[in-house]
Amino acid sequence: MTDSDENLKPTHPAPGTPYDAVVVFGAAVWPNGRPSPALRRRTLHAVSLVKSGLAGHLLVTGGTGKHPPSEARVMKHIAQAHGLSSELIFTEETGTSTFHSARECRKIMRRNRWSSALIVTDPYHIPRACFIFRSLGFKADGSAPAGGKESNRSWRWCLYYVREFLAFPWYCILAIQGVIYLRRT
Repeated sequence: MTDSDENLKPTHPAPGTPYDAVVVFGAAVWPNGRPSPALRRRTLHAVSLVKSGLAGHLLVTGGTGKHPPSEARVMKHIAQAHGLSSELIFTEETGTSTFHSARECRKIMRRNRWSSALIVTDPYHIPRACFIFRSLGFKADGSAPAGGKESNRSWRWCLYYVREFLAFPWYCILAIQGVIYLRRT
């Protein structure tokens, strides 16, 4: 199966699985394709959720930032290295923002007839990410990995929360557009 075929795999979630997929939002890729601590932490948390049976699939999303390869490709490699079968992993490699990633994930989820997602990202990002997925018509809940605050100063975490607070009204506008988009498709 080629990379271009990977999002067309037939899928059958395990009976009784609470979510169709765990969706992981990307974070920075460092020089030489190394995952940032946030990217690694999110991916490992998502792998543990899938392995525990909370979802039937892993959907990783994130485009190429300052350093290649894409965030999604790095997350896929981490997941495979930690024992997750490639048949369970779906990639979305074009996302450049929360909204763009969610909209592109929607295409993969609809193609596979998925209706629910467990969103993995950092705690400050979960409300906005879940809001966007819900506005696109999916059942969505969030799960944040442990850690992260150790590698960032307190003022930086405060800045992340302020950024999310300021971004939310803009995402409400995008959500309205998303609902209109849903009605057209």
